[in-house]
Amino acid sequence: MTARTPIILAIVVVLLAGYVFFFERDQPGRSEIEARAGFLIESLVRDRLSRIEVSSGDAHMAMSREGEGFDETWTLEQPVQAAADPERVEDYVRNWEFAIATRTLEDPNAQDVRSFGLDAPKASVRFEMGRAGVTVRLGSGTPVDGGGYVRIDDRDQVMVVPKSVVELFDLGAEHFRIKNDAGAPDLADLLDAEIEDAAAR
Repeated sequence: MTARTPIILAIVVVLLAGYVFFFERDQPGRSEIEARAGFLIESLVRDRLSRIEVSSGDAHMAMSREGEGFDETWTLEQPVQAAADPERVEDYVRNWEFAIATRTLEDPNAQDVRSFGLDAPKASVRFEMGRAGVTVRLGSGTPVDGGGYVRIDDRDQVMVVPKSVVELFDLGAEHFRIKNDAGAPDLADLLDAEIEDAAAR
């Protein structure tokens, strides 16, 4: 062992610690994953979500989250910039959180992947949790019992999911955008009415 060995070892330790801090700190812990065992997306942790992206055909939607608890807000970023309806976002995330596969196909071969339509997925949803993330891809194939084929990241598994999960891939920005309250008065109209009323007097 030379005099430089302790210095080199110290540098390696610092580099490893830095890697863990910057690239793995947002990954769900073992206990969080174990608590979600059996669900379609075991690594999806609601409280860590920072961004959601949905792509279906030529349509692309993205929205991001800021704050926590009562201060939490979701904002649409693509294809429009607008406030997102928190209740609809919550329902959407909850549906993914508790989604369950009806069947799991282990180690599909290349021909299987093509027949499921996962070699060129028709839609995808990506959940980002800080620097961590998980992507769910929907194949173009249709199982004999309905629903669809999905793959989580690059796992050697293909899951069959019910129609209710397949429909989540089709929800775009208009579904989440806050609709104008038709019953709310327009302040400009109220001001104009007051001016007209004053002039009439």
